[in-house]
Amino acid sequence: MVDFRDLWTGKKEGFADSMKRGLKPQRNIRPKIDSAIKLLNKQINKLDASIRNLKQKDQIYFAKVVQAIKDHDKTMATLYANELVEIRKAIRTLKQAKYALQSVVVRLQTVQNISDAAAEVLPAMQVLKNVRSMISVIIPTVDEGFAQINDVFENLIWEASQSSDTTTSIATASDEALKIIHEAEKKAKEEMRRELPGIPEAVAESEEGYGESGEYGGFRF
Repeated sequence: MVDFRDLWTGKKEGFADSMKRGLKPQRNIRPKIDSAIKLLNKQINKLDASIRNLKQKDQIYFAKVVQAIKDHDKTMATLYANELVEIRKAIRTLKQAKYALQSVVVRLQTVQNISDAAAEVLPAMQVLKNVRSMISVIIPTVDEGFAQINDVFENLIWEASQSSDTTTSIATASDEALKIIHEAEKKAKEEMRRELPGIPEAVAESEEGYGESGEYGGFRF
């Protein structure tokens, strides 16, 4: 099992280090961690609501694409298909953001002390920054909630720097954050393939997708 303190400091803690750290007053950071988790879950719930709304739009536009194809109306099929592509891009982005935040919550739930916090909070801040950038165009109101979470994280980082000999590494934190984002992206794509039907591909560019029956044969995500 990976010891995140080792990743954070780049070395294992020796006996003297352990004794010295043990003599330091340990602050109860659990309430702050729980506060951060509560705020994160609130954002996750907002993402869920937005995803549900977009899925409803997806169903509407998918039905319009199918009907336009049945009517042999390539122009409208193309317009609806292009809209459907944009809707699904938004759904995938929000799903990726949701899974990234859920991963952060799971990591924060394991935090028991200042050293644990130092190993988890800085990568979490990097994830938060990435997620905020990803979804701000789709959900402009997200900024206020994310600012609250970031304030809690910054306070925890400050306490960790005052109460621990742990040396933080931005590079390590960034690597951990990228792993979380990539894992979330992979999960979002896999779920999209399972949940949503394929949509017509390149309707606007050519008529090659239409078979002899007039039905469109090419579908993609």
